[in-house]
Amino acid sequence: MKKQFVLVALATSAIACQTKQETSTTLTSPDSTTVASTTVAEGPGESPDNFVVIPGRQVGVVRANSTEAGLRELLGAANVVRDTIYMAEGEFDIGTTLFKNTADQAQIIWKDKKRFARPEIVLLRPEYDENNELLTGTGGKTVQWTVPIGTAGSLSLGTSLREVERLNGKPFKLYGFGWDYGGLSSDWQRGKLQDTDGKTYLSAAFGVGAEFTGSESKMYDSVLGDGEFLSSNAAMQALNPTIKTLTISFR
Repeated sequence: MKKQFVLVALATSAIACQTKQETSTTLTSPDSTTVASTTVAEGPGESPDNFVVIPGRQVGVVRANSTEAGLRELLGAANVVRDTIYMAEGEFDIGTTLFKNTADQAQIIWKDKKRFARPEIVLLRPEYDENNELLTGTGGKTVQWTVPIGTAGSLSLGTSLREVERLNGKPFKLYGFGWDYGGLSSDWQRGKLQDTDGKTYLSAAFGVGAEFTGSESKMYDSVLGDGEFLSSNAAMQALNPTIKTLTISFR
């Protein structure tokens, strides 16, 4: 569990460490059905237009037994690229990027680094242009990845903290802003975003918008640092940060 947390934390920290200078972009996600009861095809003959995420089981067409070669056959060589992936604190890893430089961009770190097989984590990291506009993906300038949460709805990149709290069914914990792992969810508190087996296969990194009022700046300063805060914290609720990256692992 410690190794998994460190890997997830490193992978998300590059974008999780949000500052007040960051601009916010509206992202949309379609409504879906349920995490627990969604039927998932196990074979390779799946639609390349699949952007449904079921933590622990799938990230679109990516499964626990996927390989880079198999994904290339399914999605096409242009959409599956061997890549150097930035993790955090000057660390890089060799992995695979899907839909590189688009709103659909996803990056895979593999357990088997020789055969590029069996994903350890998948990072959903959309790409932006110099004006902080989403680069066009297969669905246009919209993030298509969506995580169904029972009958309550779904979350995606751009979902607000308040909405995530509602979907989780209770407050959750996240780290304070302004450091390497700032804004990273740390404990779903046995909510709906924690798997029924008690493990966590989904992590979210939150960031704040670009412009603050004076009172908002004070609230932001009150939730800085490497301590944990409940999402129900008054400052967190008022700032209402949004998801910037999602990290998914597999059973």
